[in-house]
Amino acid sequence: MSVTRGLIFSLVSMIPAMILGLVSYILLGGVTSSPDSSDFMFGPCYGVPFFIIILAFIYGFREQPELE
Repeated sequence: MSVTRGLIFSLVSMIPAMILGLVSYILLGGVTSSPDSSDFMFGPCYGVPFFIIILAFIYGFREQPELE
């Protein structure tokens, strides 16, 4: 059950993670109008979203609701 909850949490967190990745890319000075790959920053575009998704999975995996 906890694996399923972790997967659901990570699926739900994908859209906010992508938005936060885009915001961090823009705040760190990324060029949004240039399609050149030399202007690309991997940390904000891949690191931030994957970190948030992994944290959501771990939170869903570890959180145990008490059943009566």
